[in-house]
Amino acid sequence: MTARHDGLRKTALGTIGSGNAFADLGLPDPETELTKANVVIDIDGAIEKRGLTHARAARIMGTPASELTKLLCGHTEPYTVDRLKESLSRLSA
Repeated sequence: MTARHDGLRKTALGTIGSGNAFADLGLPDPETELTKANVVIDIDGAIEKRGLTHARAARIMGTPASELTKLLCGHTEPYTVDRLKESLSRLSA
């Protein structure tokens, strides 16, 4: 098991996290992972706001629909923050 981040605080009711679950879990590059997660949340919100189907959103983003589905399920490994922001920009245009 991976060592947890030092930012956790114990209280009578349980443990309070640092605000970055990736850091709390001791994952590598937690700031980048948190940024990616937040951009994916924004992508999902843009899709919903515009009332797009996943197929239409994927075409706008220039990615296969299956990849968009994986992305919205949290599979951000193949993406850089810049690429995710570009996809969000395309959806927001």
